[in-house]
Amino acid sequence: MQLQEIVSRLSGRRVHLASGRTYHIKNNPPKIYNRDDVTGEQLVQRDDDKEETIRKRLEIYSKDTLPLIDYYLNDHKIKYIKVNGMCTVEEVKQQIIASLK
Repeated sequence: MQLQEIVSRLSGRRVHLASGRTYHIKNNPPKIYNRDDVTGEQLVQRDDDKEETIRKRLEIYSKDTLPLIDYYLNDHKIKYIKVNGMCTVEEVKQQIIASLK
């Protein structure tokens, strides 16, 4: 998955803090921009959903976590699957189910 797509997906989340309802500005937008569908109250972008925070998390992931894939595959022969996250939720689900058979 491309970096910009990851950032776009994560940074698009908006939350109604009182209820926990979540929206996405592109994939699941509220009926009225930046307003909760039920109460009409303001939605917020959490600090951990801000672009600069996401980019920092991805940098740490690349440095500290990504190398573990090779470690476990080569040294421990642990099986894992890789799915294309650029697909729809249903397609990702089908990829996972198919790999378990």
